[in-house]
Amino acid sequence: MNRLRKRFQRMISCEYWRIAYRKRREGADLLHAGPEDEIEGFSLLPGKRFITQADPFLYRYEGENWLFYERQDLTDMKGTLWCVNLDRPSDPPRLVLEEAFHLSYPQIFEYAGHIYLLPETRGAGDVRLYVCERFPDKWKLAETLFELSAVDTTIFPKGASGGSGAPGALDGENPAYYVFTYTQGRLEIYLCETKRERFCLKRKVRIYSSKPSKTLRPGGALLSEGESLYRPAQDCSDYYGQELIINKIDRLDERGFAEHEYCRLRPSRLKLAHVNAVGLHTYNRSGDYEVIDLLHRERGFWTICKKIEWKLRGNKG
Repeated sequence: MNRLRKRFQRMISCEYWRIAYRKRREGADLLHAGPEDEIEGFSLLPGKRFITQADPFLYRYEGENWLFYERQDLTDMKGTLWCVNLDRPSDPPRLVLEEAFHLSYPQIFEYAGHIYLLPETRGAGDVRLYVCERFPDKWKLAETLFELSAVDTTIFPKGASGGSGAPGALDGENPAYYVFTYTQGRLEIYLCETKRERFCLKRKVRIYSSKPSKTLRPGGALLSEGESLYRPAQDCSDYYGQELIINKIDRLDERGFAEHEYCRLRPSRLKLAHVNAVGLHTYNRSGDYEVIDLLHRERGFWTICKKIEWKLRGNKG
């Protein structure tokens, strides 16, 4: 009977990710929230029912705030990358990038006058970097950074605020970045030397590899606060994306890496109308906004209808 009950609960429920954002107040964002404080003031990014929107990243371009994210239809589970202008919310979202394989986690950054996109491309079997030809919706493949099947690759410049050591590279002549990536259940960190004229890896050294863990997968860009540096990480102990851990980095240099848990962002703390949050796995912030994604669980008649529709479409395929 218990097995039948669980099967029925799965049949009448559906889970998909939603994105929420709010204006950032210095000293009052989620990094500074108390462990039991309710999370309020967020607005949902407009989206279609039963369509996943996840992995939000922020980028400021010509004075305007842009949100880049993954969009995924639960029918085929293939992610594409989209963006929206948060300062002009009435503008429709725009398709950024689509490939034959799944895309997600669109970290966006500027280097040497170029804008780059570093999404998850595990479906291609490697870690790929794209360069912008026309902002925000025209990109081309720049190069393959790693021949590695990895997820949620995250970069941070060596010597930036909160980091360890002076700006520079392994030999002191070229810029360098720390690259965090999650592969085969392990967190790995590389110190990478780059070319000055474009983001191209000249040399990379692995400085850290964890034991297999379900609590170390990156969950957003590193956060710099004064002299301190924080790293969002996903807690997937019981299920994927159940909550987010913010770790404070104690050491990050050529000789190794260490961090400890600073706080947790639990979905139960979020108060947002029409969202039954059971998961939270990405957090990012800029000078103006902070963004999160939430796993929304929905139950009811229309959920059953949608699952029947997906089944029929799958059989036709």
